[in-house]
This record gives sequence, structure tokens and C-alpha cells, in this order.
Amino acid sequence: MRSSHYFLYFCYGVLFEWLVWCAVQSARNGAPWVCGVFVVGSGLVVVAAARERALKDALRREAVRTQRDSHPHPADAGAAVAAVAPAGWCCDAWAATAGAEHGPSCRHRRPRGDGV
Repeated sequence: MRSSHYFLYFCYGVLFEWLVWCAVQSARNGAPWVCGVFVVGSGLVVVAAARERALKDALRREAVRTQRDSHPHPADAGAAVAAVAPAGWCCDAWAATAGAEHGPSCRHRRPRGDGV
């Protein structure tokens, strides 16, 4: 957690305590409607702190998901290799014989001499 988050939660705590203190003082001095306003304000501070935490967790999950999706999975890597491999083949005969022979129409085929 970054220090700005600690500071934000500290401010939420201070504001909550101040609103609760104001609610108690209002109740002692006979102003129940003002006390109610301070209690509602205290509740809103708690909701704001919980929402901040949920937002931070959602952002962290999204960052992990983005990082995980940016790296190819082993199954995807195998499919990528299988898709790229035919691009390097010069002919089907070369692929079938693991590079030992070329097909009759292949441009890499060398004519066999008498010595071969």
C-alpha cells in the first residue's frame, strides 16, 4: 500500500472520530436532529472508506489480469509455433522428411548428379 493510501485512511479515521464526537455533543446538548445529521455523516465516511478499499482491490485484480493476459499461456505458445512453422517450409516434402528432400517443384531442389 502506498503512503498516499495510508494518509487517506488516516484522514477518514480523523473525520469519522470528529463526526462521532460532534454527534455525542449534539445529543448531550439536546439537539437530536443535529445528532442524526452527524451520525449519517459518520456512516458516509465509513462507506467511503469501504468503497475506497473495494476500488483499490478491483484495480489490483485488473492489473493482475492484464499482466496475466499479456504473457502467452503454454497452450497458446504451442499453437503460435505450429502456425508459424509452415511459413518456413519451402515445400511439403521438405517438411515431411525433416529437411532431407525437396519436392519436384521446389525451388531449393538440386538436380541429382551421376555421383549421388
